This record gives sequence, structure tokens and C-alpha cells, in this order.
Amino acid sequence: MNTLFEKIKQAIKDDFYEVAETQKKTNPISLLNQYLRESEREVKKASKLIERQKLLRDEFYKEWQEIEKMAEKRKEQGEIALKAGAEDLSEIALREQAQYEERADRLKNVYDNSVHQLEELEQKYREMKLKLKDMHMKRLELMGQENVVLMKNKMNRVLKDTEFGTPAENMENIGKLFEREEKKANDEYEISIFDARIQQLAKDLNKQDSGDLRDNS
Repeated sequence: MNTLFEKIKQAIKDDFYEVAETQKKTNPISLLNQYLRESEREVKKASKLIERQKLLRDEFYKEWQEIEKMAEKRKEQGEIALKAGAEDLSEIALREQAQYEERADRLKNVYDNSVHQLEELEQKYREMKLKLKDMHMKRLELMGQENVVLMKNKMNRVLKDTEFGTPAENMENIGKLFEREEKKANDEYEISIFDARIQQLAKDLNKQDSGDLRDNS
């Protein structure tokens, strides 16, 4: 019995050291959690980049529209100067009109590029979020698999045969041992009761014999 209890204590110690060693080893779910945290940080960075790109796009559009207005304004001013016979002012207006139109064309290209870049960023951002969602689902799937593996290992440990037999047999043996101890105690108790009753009967007989002797005398 002591040997069995020592075996149980040793099994508990083995479980403790096994858990400690497992924590030291590389855990796939821990690695996945770390990768998820890094990916979430990247998704947040991408979100900020998109917001900044939107601000740039709006700024390019605003600047482009202002330059277009200035080009249109110089065009109208040149026509007025030409009608008024102020050819020098008309030439200045037409020259600045051309400069503004050239700048407007450049800004339109910059604006169009910023729109295209924003669309690409938003597409990548959507893909990142979908990938992150898939990774979260994969983590849940792996956690489920881990639970099954851990449960099977524990069940196998319970059901596994040892040099003392299966755990169920060990429990049955302990139960039989307790039954024998209980029977032994009951037998000893019955013997004690038997001895006590015999002693009492002997005393009663002695008293009766003593009484009969007095009566005869």
C-alpha cells in the first residue's frame, strides 16, 4: 500500500515537472499569439497610413482646384486686357495662364496618383484585416486541437497500465484492502464482545454458585 501511495506521489511530481518543461518549450499557439499581436500592430499602422494618404489626396485636390481657378482667372484677365488694347498686360496674363495650367496639369497627375495609391492601400488593408481574421480563427482551431490532445494525454495516463496494474485495478485493490481491514476490525470487535460476554456469564455463574452454597448451609 505504501508503495502504491509513493507511486501516486511520484506521478503528481512527474505531472508538475512535465508542465514546467512544456512551458519552457516552444508552444505553437504562443508563437501564433505573438505573430497575431505583431500583425495587429501592422494593421493599425496601415490604418494610420490610409488616413494620412486621404489627407494628402484632399490637399492635392484642393491645391489643384485653386491653381485651375488662377489659370482661368488669368485667361479672363488676358481677354479683358486684349480688348482694352493693353497688349503688355494681356501678354503677362497669358504667360501666367500658361504657367498656372502647367502647374495644374502636374497637380492633377499628383492627385490622380494619390487616388490610385489610396485605392491600393485600402485594398491591402482589407486583405490584411481578412488575413488577421483568418489567423484568429486558426488560433481558435489550434486551441481546440490542443484541448483534445491534452485531454487524450490525461485520459491515456489514467487508462495506461503500470507495473501495479491499471488505475482501476489499483483502486479495486485498495478497496479490497480496506474491506479486509474492516473485516479484521469487525472480527476483533466480535471476539472482544464474545470474551466480555463469557466473562460476564462466568461471573453470573460464580454468583449463582455462591448463593446456592449459602442456601444449603
